[in-house]
Amino acid sequence: MPDPDDHQPERIAYLPSRAVKARKLILRSQLGVPWIVAAALFGVVIFSAGTVFLIRAGHPGAPWARVAAVSSLPAGAVTQVPAPAPAPAPAPAPGGTVVVVDRRAGALRTFLARSGPCPVTADPGGGFARPCLRQRWTAAGIPAPRPGEASPPPLAPVPFQLARGQLYVNLSGR
Repeated sequence: MPDPDDHQPERIAYLPSRAVKARKLILRSQLGVPWIVAAALFGVVIFSAGTVFLIRAGHPGAPWARVAAVSSLPAGAVTQVPAPAPAPAPAPAPGGTVVVVDRRAGALRTFLARSGPCPVTADPGGGFARPCLRQRWTAAGIPAPRPGEASPPPLAPVPFQLARGQLYVNLSGR
C-alpha cells in the first residue's frame, strides 16, 4: 500500500501506448487563460504584419523616391518634373535638380539635370534641348555644344521603377 505521505505530482500530460507512433501528447487539464491570451496575441501580430505587407505591396522602399504618376507624364513627349527628396533623408534633392522623363518611341528613360529658367524639352533631332539657354544634348544625355558656346552639363541617366502606376527614381544611381 502506498504511503499517504508520499506526494507524487499529478501528471498533467502523458503519452499513451497506442499514441506512441503518432507522438500525440494527451493533456489531462485545461490550458488556462494565459494560453488563450498568447494565442490571441500571436493572431493580432500575424494579422498586423499581413496588413502592413498588403498596404506596402508594390511600393519600392529606400533609396527609391516617387516622382509622379505615369499617367501625368504624356506619352511621346519629354517632361521635366522637380526631383523628389531622397527617400531616407528629409532634405530636398541636390539644389536645383530636376528629373527629365523621356517617353518617346514607346520607351521610358529618366535623367537628372540642373534646373534652368525654362524646361528641358524634346529636340527635333531625337535629343534634348533647353531653348532659352540654347543648350542641346544627344539622346544619351551627352552635351552637344554649338561652336563658340559653352558646353552644358550632361544629363545624368538615373535608374527608375514603375510601381502601381507611379514612377520612382533612384537618386543614388545604384
